[in-house]
Amino acid sequence: MLPGLPSLLALSVLWLSSLALRGLSEQSIKCFPEMGPSTEWIVRNKLTPGGLQTLRVDSVASSEPNSDAVLLNVSWTLKQDGSIQMLKATKICVDGKGQFSSYSCVRCNYTEVFHSQTPPHGSKWEFHYVGFPIKPETPYFIRAHNIPPANMNEDITAISVKFTSPDCQDPMMKYTKKCREYGSLWTPNITACQKEKSVEVNFSTSSLGFKYLVLIENDDDVLGNSDILELNQSRASVIIPVTAEKGKGALVQIIPYFPTCNNDCIRRRGAIVSCPEIINPVSVNRSQPRTRQMFLILPPLSVAMWALGVGLYLLWRHEKVKKILLHAPTLLPPIKVLLVYHPQACFYHTVCDFAEYLQDHCRSDVILDQWQKRKIAEMGLVLWLTTQKKEADRVVFLFSSQADTCDSSCKPSAGRHRESSQDLFTLAFNLFCSDLKSQASLAKYLVVSLGEAALAEGHSALSVCPRYQLMKDANPFCKDLLAI
Repeated sequence: MLPGLPSLLALSVLWLSSLALRGLSEQSIKCFPEMGPSTEWIVRNKLTPGGLQTLRVDSVASSEPNSDAVLLNVSWTLKQDGSIQMLKATKICVDGKGQFSSYSCVRCNYTEVFHSQTPPHGSKWEFHYVGFPIKPETPYFIRAHNIPPANMNEDITAISVKFTSPDCQDPMMKYTKKCREYGSLWTPNITACQKEKSVEVNFSTSSLGFKYLVLIENDDDVLGNSDILELNQSRASVIIPVTAEKGKGALVQIIPYFPTCNNDCIRRRGAIVSCPEIINPVSVNRSQPRTRQMFLILPPLSVAMWALGVGLYLLWRHEKVKKILLHAPTLLPPIKVLLVYHPQACFYHTVCDFAEYLQDHCRSDVILDQWQKRKIAEMGLVLWLTTQKKEADRVVFLFSSQADTCDSSCKPSAGRHRESSQDLFTLAFNLFCSDLKSQASLAKYLVVSLGEAALAEGHSALSVCPRYQLMKDANPFCKDLLAI
């Protein structure tokens, strides 16, 4: 052996170890938008990474200067298994279901190859991505999966979570443009006091609008109201007839009318206190100094009580907002539903609408032949249907009434599509008949009819399955569909 060779080998091992540790410590992600399917979907891999272990979502303010946007902070942890060496990226898609639907995806590539199941100075690999601008009081469905994805006929590794954004009372959300237009930053500074037969209300107006409705309420009963039309005035005042007996324990509510939200803008409430009495100095008897002191103490005491009430209300709101912010979203794993439709059903109007209903309202991943034409061409219709029926949690047979007629949007491919759907329906019905002897397999099937559709004599065997008519039986159908 050459002199000094053991020392050189030791130095080489130390150098390689330092490189490996440096690669682990410098692991990070680079994210960019990717709306379509990833290129890895069309490649079959010998080995694929497992799914994510956790997926969490919360809202954060944008760090961009002069930006009032509120973004989603998506964080996830990786499973500690050997398949992490095959992991290249993680794809995240967000589906917003508000007044206007939205859908966007990002792909986060890992900058280094994973050489270890755990980071050098931690128990788990954890990453996060801040993006996806959100709107107030909007439900979002977040779904994430690792890349390369699972091969065909393998278990789906995607996980999902539902998140509802906070309203305009949230400390971050109230600075967004939409909330500001709804009056989230409007501070009316309400003062209201009860006289013998009326309530006097004073408040600051907003630059967003000039019309307001003032209500005096007690246990959701309106005791009195008044419209105010203020033009270029910073402070408004109104007297509403309400007796002291009825106004005991009542609250005042200010309803603004702004151009962007009309009468659905953010409303403000305030407490009603007793009005301080005006004392005539001439009528005061000097022989009663204690009575005079009492009249002098009452006004500041009333103001102090009013301030205490406002403070307690703000404290209550703060605790409520904190509970909302700390609320952890619940993971909602979808079920797989194989949808088999009668060839007479209009695909674009009836079948697609029903599939969308299953995805949006019944938490389902729908398997539909027209959405997997490539797989059917590769496997053949019989093998594809047998495989999907085996992997599906539920198989739904869809029938439509005679009134379900197709318009011009259905006609261009009607003949070709009718033939393929006829073959699919016949094969699926034969598979169902083969399961009639197995009670466990039979429990997987459900029958849904749109309208007054009746089963033909050739399909009367389906009468043993639970049957539902939409939208009449919508709630029982979703409940039974998810009862696995």
